[in-house]
Amino acid sequence: MRAAVSKSTREAAVVRSRGTRDLGDVLSRHRIVVCAGSGGVGKTTTAASVALWGALHGRRAIVLTIDPARRLADSLGVGPIGNTPIEVPASALAGLGVGKGGTLTAMMLDQKGSWDELVARHAPSEEVRESILANPFYRQLSQSFAGSQEYMAVEQLGELDASGRYDLIVVDTPPTQHALDFLEAPDRLLHFLDRKIVRWFVRPSMSAGWSTFQTMNRTVRFLLGKIEDATGVAALAQVSDFFSAMGQLFDGFEARVDRVTALLRDPATAFLLVAGPDEQVLGQVDYLASQMAERRMPLKGVVMNRVHAPLDIDESAPEEIASAIEPHVDRAIGAKGRGEASVAGKVARRLAENLAAWQGRARGDALRIEVFRQGLPRGVPLVQVPDLPRDVHDLEGLRSLHAFLFGAVD
Repeated sequence: MRAAVSKSTREAAVVRSRGTRDLGDVLSRHRIVVCAGSGGVGKTTTAASVALWGALHGRRAIVLTIDPARRLADSLGVGPIGNTPIEVPASALAGLGVGKGGTLTAMMLDQKGSWDELVARHAPSEEVRESILANPFYRQLSQSFAGSQEYMAVEQLGELDASGRYDLIVVDTPPTQHALDFLEAPDRLLHFLDRKIVRWFVRPSMSAGWSTFQTMNRTVRFLLGKIEDATGVAALAQVSDFFSAMGQLFDGFEARVDRVTALLRDPATAFLLVAGPDEQVLGQVDYLASQMAERRMPLKGVVMNRVHAPLDIDESAPEEIASAIEPHVDRAIGAKGRGEASVAGKVARRLAENLAAWQGRARGDALRIEVFRQGLPRGVPLVQVPDLPRDVHDLEGLRSLHAFLFGAVD
């Protein structure tokens, strides 16, 4: 049985439509890889494994993760990861056969810290910088504004690209319910800081505070009330002060948004969708793929994670399977007696039923994946990673995924 499972999962490791490139070829032709998908589908592990593949092939790779569970540090064995890139020791990579010149670096996005660094880099003066950093509305915005984390991930990607230190940058997108948020984040934040809004908030009357509500129409009062509810800021003057200071940064901010948006559409950037074979997840991925195409951010590959691979066995009736394995169960548990009423018989029947359920789940996965694959653009590879018996928690585990991601079976 164990040999059959191994054979089946390796045969299912890489599934390609006719005329497609494989995932290794896609990575070799791109410098930036964005792992997108809804939360809980294995993006963090996939991103780390992809970055490790780059290092093993002699590339200076970095993986940027935004995973709040902070599992990546455990997988890489580097201890706590923060907003500063930290390189995996060469000694840890030596046993894996890293290519000449290959390095692996990791960093985790600190949303608030990244905002503070952005303000510090681009504020026209120390006075403006301190004014923004001390503003209560800014502090709330930098931590909880919708789309703020997604935008800072894109902003950090731009900084890593501009540094010139890496020739493979892998981004693990935020674990949002809708992965489309990552693609829309730059435009959403740009609209929030639209020049008309900035000018409206910096009018002298705004410094008067919430008392100005009495002179405003109902719609404006409702809008500002929502701002107070969302931010906890109880003084309109604080909001006005924030926009006054940010207004001095606006020109540079707009240029940065344009730059990072262009980076996401650059031919050197590849979007890798990570999904599971569940019907609901595949529906979200299908929609995301169409939206990416509309935004000129074409899909380059799909990783189908936690796939139930069918076992390479003769599927007989559950009763026949139970009878066949009952003697083995009997020896394993040392039970007495034979037949369905015995302990071994009950265990054997339960195992047979579980096997039948697994095979049914595997057939369902295969059918949904095939239907999904037929809708992919020609040339886009789809690879499958089976539902593994244990979690990936170290460098060896990350490398073991290469057999499924790249077909690199030792």
